[in-house]
Amino acid sequence: MMRTILRSAFFFIPQPVRQWMRAFVPNGIHHNIARGLAPSSPPIQVSKPAVSKPPKAQKPPEPPREATAKQLFDAAWYLTRYPDAPADHEEAYRDYLAAGMKSGRFPSPWYENVKFPARARIPQEHAYRVTASPILCRVPVTRYLAPYQIKNILHRRFDTFDQYFHLAVVTPDLLGSDLWENDLRIIACMDSAKRRLAAEYSAKSPDTLISIIMPTRNRPDVIGDAIVSVIMQSYQEWELVIVDDASEEPATEAIVRQFDDKRIKYVRLDQRAGISAARNAGIEHSSGRVLAYLDDDDQWDPDHLLILFNQLRSHGARAAYSAYAVWDRFDPESRLGAGFKAIRFAPFNRSFLENTNYISLVAFMHERELLAEVGRFDPSLTRHVDWDLFLRMAEVTRPIAVPCILGHSFQGRATGGVSDCTDEERYLVDFRSKMAERSDWSQPFATADGAEHLATSLGRRARKVRRERLSVLPTESIQIVIPNYESRDELEMCLRSIAEHTPPPYEILIVDNGSSEETYTDLLKLPLSFDNVRVIREEANSGFSFAVNRGLNEVLSKHEKVLILNNDTLVTPDWLDELRYVLFKHNDAGMAVPRQVLPANSKASRYQMPGASIRFECDINLSAHHNNILNLDFDVEDGLVELSYAPLFCGLFRPETLEALGGLDSGNGAHYRSDWVLCDGIRRLLGQRIIYTPHSKIYHLQGVATRKRKSSGDGFLSQRSARPQAS
Repeated sequence: MMRTILRSAFFFIPQPVRQWMRAFVPNGIHHNIARGLAPSSPPIQVSKPAVSKPPKAQKPPEPPREATAKQLFDAAWYLTRYPDAPADHEEAYRDYLAAGMKSGRFPSPWYENVKFPARARIPQEHAYRVTASPILCRVPVTRYLAPYQIKNILHRRFDTFDQYFHLAVVTPDLLGSDLWENDLRIIACMDSAKRRLAAEYSAKSPDTLISIIMPTRNRPDVIGDAIVSVIMQSYQEWELVIVDDASEEPATEAIVRQFDDKRIKYVRLDQRAGISAARNAGIEHSSGRVLAYLDDDDQWDPDHLLILFNQLRSHGARAAYSAYAVWDRFDPESRLGAGFKAIRFAPFNRSFLENTNYISLVAFMHERELLAEVGRFDPSLTRHVDWDLFLRMAEVTRPIAVPCILGHSFQGRATGGVSDCTDEERYLVDFRSKMAERSDWSQPFATADGAEHLATSLGRRARKVRRERLSVLPTESIQIVIPNYESRDELEMCLRSIAEHTPPPYEILIVDNGSSEETYTDLLKLPLSFDNVRVIREEANSGFSFAVNRGLNEVLSKHEKVLILNNDTLVTPDWLDELRYVLFKHNDAGMAVPRQVLPANSKASRYQMPGASIRFECDINLSAHHNNILNLDFDVEDGLVELSYAPLFCGLFRPETLEALGGLDSGNGAHYRSDWVLCDGIRRLLGQRIIYTPHSKIYHLQGVATRKRKSSGDGFLSQRSARPQAS
């Protein structure tokens, strides 16, 4: 009967809607709605008069994109500016490419914005590298990116720069190869900010020497553009150290010698040493208090040094990076990339940097003294040496992010070079191993699919810095509430990690949410292995929110801070003290949340963090899916971020906050809805803040098989047999 009703209802769907279903619903499904629900007997055939329909007009193919160089060429202006050029516009363009460019002629009036620094001495044979370059001639960025605009309409991802800025935290390539009007507005804002800062800083005296390190090998055809982009810097107090990693031909040195500038040093290595050793040799031969880096196939904006250095100085920072353009190869006619890939930029997010490298040396600058603390480039690494350096520096300082496009990376422009790219998979394994070695705690585990993973703490240097801050915390007891349903192994693993990494006093209340008798019997054994653990039981599985509220009813009368924690979690050193620190420092914080780290290849990482690599573990508490970032700069000193929402896998609360809200709303739906209601109540009703700290790291395992810990020969010890030492 139901099949008959549904089948009949389908044929009452208006024809336009049915046409939409045929166009957008996967092939065959709209027919199955009728056929799949029909009885097994043949359907009644209803004859209809034949209606002839005109054939659908085929959408014409999009015309090929006109060459960027031609779109930047203003034929009418060119003929006025250079009257000896051929009168025909096409002929004038070909004349410019054949002879005008190399003779130093400009292709359009925008190129006349060029400013030659007072100390710039560019040989005539290299002058066209400036006069034909939109980058060095200061052509507005949207002018030379206009060919990549696909629509004049707006998309819905972001409307304002603030919205873009918050999304970019987890999506560095948000401004991708196909540009909409919204994207060009953001790029225009970046360019406008760059011009304003350059005008402000140009009045300052260049009183600090900046050393620029440029490694090269067998690339005489490309290095000229990189050198010219250094000479054209508006900040002129620099030295360029070019390190030739044993090129096999003398042409590289010959090109460098053409630039008669005493600020340029040429250092040749007798034997090939690799990218790290080459850069380290350049550092050894440099003398500046500040260091910057430029590869031989990349270029800088003319105000790169001026803006990054003064941003360092004005913010009292030790390292800084900017946005940069990523190009595909190089087009000698437009002096840009053969194709545009992205404007890459992300505000600083330490946990995301551990997953994906969104910083580039082409857009990076730092104090020389930092190298004395964290070391130079690691010669044992063949690839990702810059990423490795960024992470080590981020353990001791927070780099500032400058949303101006100050660098241009031309990927695939030249072959060979100093780097070796033959075995990317092995190089990634080596790089991740180095990350793990810098932590002082690790624990192997396997997810339900059998995949092997390694949980790690923050790095040693980072923990040392943080312990000085945590030393101000008072001693206080914390009530930990863990709801549980049919979990034994995961829960025991969670408890063991708490016992190992949490100095007392604390108490753990496990609220069993109607598990089987067998599971509940096993849970009753846990207080025999762990101190300060007790178990209470809900007779029926009433849901996460009910279980949490039952636990809150048990502990709130003690008037102590309460931590709500999932049972499938693995905590790491200093996890709880870092959460306590947030509430200690900020009286208006009602909820403190940690990193929520998912193991590699977790499906949730795909939509929570679209810019992340799911090949590696991923923190998803700053989420594009939830769009939950309110204030990235809430507490720059400690790197704390204010959120609008955080999922309740782990959160530390003041008791008065939970009492004022009456716990979780268990009557309005599933637990993921009560999370939102709770967060809304904290912010809107109580006027308190939800604060994320990147220094507390907790793995959300979502189903694991426990493994013996490799970093300790004794494995896990029960809390009774070995009290955790205060860390």
